[in-house]
Amino acid sequence: MTRPNILLVAFDSLSAKTLAAYQDSLPALRNLREASVFFANAYATSPESSPARASLFTGLDIAAHGLWTDGVALPERETTLPAHFAGHGYRTSLVGRRQLAGVSNWTTEHAIPGEFHQFDWAQGPLHRSRQNAYLIWLQEEASETYSAIFPAQPNPDDTDIPAGQRAAIAELPDELSFNAWVGERICQQFSQPAKQPFFSIASLVVGVDMGAEPINVADAINERALIQADAALGKMLGTLPEDTILVVTSARGAMSDPAAPQLAEPAIKVPLMIRAGNGMARQDERLVSTMDIAPTLYEIAGIKSPQRIQGRSFMNDSPRGWALVRTRNPGRDPQTALVTDRWKLVMLHGNPDAALAPVYHLYDLTNDPDEARDLSASPKHQGELEDMIDQMIDARVALEDRTEPRIASF
Repeated sequence: MTRPNILLVAFDSLSAKTLAAYQDSLPALRNLREASVFFANAYATSPESSPARASLFTGLDIAAHGLWTDGVALPERETTLPAHFAGHGYRTSLVGRRQLAGVSNWTTEHAIPGEFHQFDWAQGPLHRSRQNAYLIWLQEEASETYSAIFPAQPNPDDTDIPAGQRAAIAELPDELSFNAWVGERICQQFSQPAKQPFFSIASLVVGVDMGAEPINVADAINERALIQADAALGKMLGTLPEDTILVVTSARGAMSDPAAPQLAEPAIKVPLMIRAGNGMARQDERLVSTMDIAPTLYEIAGIKSPQRIQGRSFMNDSPRGWALVRTRNPGRDPQTALVTDRWKLVMLHGNPDAALAPVYHLYDLTNDPDEARDLSASPKHQGELEDMIDQMIDARVALEDRTEPRIASF
């Protein structure tokens, strides 16, 4: 069996709603949607970057992989997509963000041994690690520009980015932008003769923090960075070998309203497109999770999935009919959302130690996609509320980790 090349293009924060709003300015993404299987109801497992990326990279729910909030490292026992592909004869690479560990104080993130043959790591254009491959490239390509933006060495005890530096990075010529660099490095890999099939990750950055410490605003999109990312995707599409499986998605969504609930649809509903040959273009209405991407790619490549995996392949497995989303940020109340084809239940877990009972919110996404009307107190919808609470309990049980083998009867 000849195994296909695979390219995973992962945005840092892009909601399905934002993609639809900007589609007229994004020709590559617009054309790709028309040539792909487009999943209209795809959900991230978390509105936070690291937990969501960990699920994308492992095919596991947050409760199983253990990376429960930003700043936590993925446990070494877990098998990531690139590590598994590398173990099955693929040449693996990453350009851009990995974000499966903490990167505060300009910390460099390292891949696990054997995960990548080529590792061009860069958290973003404003992350001042001395191993940031993009900033190394920018200094080589435009030394005067780099020195004007960053006149001093980074100080790990002072990670605030001055407004002038943010503006200067945002105003770089397109050819010097972070996303153009990602596209260029990926295209260079495609142009080299290879004896092995490749599994490559192009990690594009379009969020306003641009790899720096999060700023106290909504998770808004940097419009220019998004347009640059689309142009980079267009260049990659122009150089991809014909047999390449292409997956485009986002680790998580993003919201423009800082007052919006943590688990609002724009924060968790993401774009997902898979191009796997001619004649496959269609819109798929099934409700899927980004943790389903890993087992799908393993099946496409003819590779057996790791034992520890909870996602379901889009190819042949029956869809669950629901998605479970969690957030466990220590600065906020724990929350869980269950989304079905029509209904969405959001549970605020409360605090038993403080005698705070759980609170539920119920939304009819079919008739109220903007979640403007909470139906949890409506007498007409108590049956749906109770049914969704039961389904959430069942979903949490279904995603328990039961991979430890039973070695005796007691």
